[in-house]
Amino acid sequence: MKKIFALLFGLLPLGCSEFLSVDSKPETLEREVTFTIALVDNSGYMQKLFGNNFVRNAEVTLKSNLLGKEYSAISDSSGTVKISGIISDKYFITAVRKMSPAEMLIISGSAISDVRLLNKNIRIVELNASSNHTITVDMEAAVGGSPLIISEIYACGPEGSGLYYHDKYVEVFNNSDSLLYLDGILIAIQYSSAVYGLNYREDPEYIHSKSIWMFPGSGNEYPIQPGEFVLCSEDAIDHRINAPNSVDQSNANFEFYKDDAPDIDNPAIPNMIRIYQEAGNDWLIGGEKGAIVLAKFSADSLIPYDDQFLIPYRSVLDGVEYSDDPTQLDKKILNQGIDASSTGGIQFYTGKSMERITLSNEGRKTLKDENNSSVDFMIISPPSPGRYHQ
Repeated sequence: MKKIFALLFGLLPLGCSEFLSVDSKPETLEREVTFTIALVDNSGYMQKLFGNNFVRNAEVTLKSNLLGKEYSAISDSSGTVKISGIISDKYFITAVRKMSPAEMLIISGSAISDVRLLNKNIRIVELNASSNHTITVDMEAAVGGSPLIISEIYACGPEGSGLYYHDKYVEVFNNSDSLLYLDGILIAIQYSSAVYGLNYREDPEYIHSKSIWMFPGSGNEYPIQPGEFVLCSEDAIDHRINAPNSVDQSNANFEFYKDDAPDIDNPAIPNMIRIYQEAGNDWLIGGEKGAIVLAKFSADSLIPYDDQFLIPYRSVLDGVEYSDDPTQLDKKILNQGIDASSTGGIQFYTGKSMERITLSNEGRKTLKDENNSSVDFMIISPPSPGRYHQ
């Protein structure tokens, strides 16, 4: 993790709040920007604890789109944070307030763990010399996170290798402290409304997909240990043979093999089971934009809809969206209840990958999972299939 330095160039406190930069050194200011964020609880939790709806002790993060800078702060007793002097850019605003079991005992009568207040509707603001106002962020309750999550997506293709694109992969991680099984879990691609003229993002019930694959096994054949990475490759080969700047995936855990097409099959690697994908000669994910979900749902119960299949939201374990411009939230294709924003900003054939940020949780490594890819993921190069890059 990067060493946190206090921002020395004019952040003004409100109460006891203070913004901090997570970069290794201060940058020269382009413009002076003053901005106030007010957090409001819609769950009623703060009202029961403190007699008002102000969300105190929440971690607020501003992440810039173009410059890669990130600022964080803790809200004060009035639920506000004030900042001045940050670099002009478009910023994602996210807020998280973790509830302790003792607080949940007061609120609900039960000492529930892993409850959070989140702003599920992510805000993007453009901060510049004319910005001098307050924005209100509504927060809602969320219980827990998925034990099984998508930890990395590599989709853009390697540098300096022509139009080579066969080295794509998705990586899955056990973010819990218990043994899990991958048997029967679905990997599906959410379709884009921009292509099909339908706003699937606003569908309150279903994932729409034409590409659905399933992990093999009858129930307890493919375990994934706590803290273990599982690599699912488009083609499980050493891609450096064909593209020197690519990565070796010959030791992948699973391979997407389309048996009715001229596809590559590594016989040493178990194949994912194709449930539905008619187009293409291989597993297809977008190079610059797309959305992938993990779901626990019977393949026999998939719901046909025109030329695709539907997966109920209640069955989704995790979902990640990526885009060439993550600030364009109006063009999201994955419902914000699954992923509040998106990661990405990667161009074709640049050899960059999207990897979830690592955390330390009581001595064991976990990965960040706020259901918000703009803050959960970082961009890395080169990709790190089957492991964490550091």
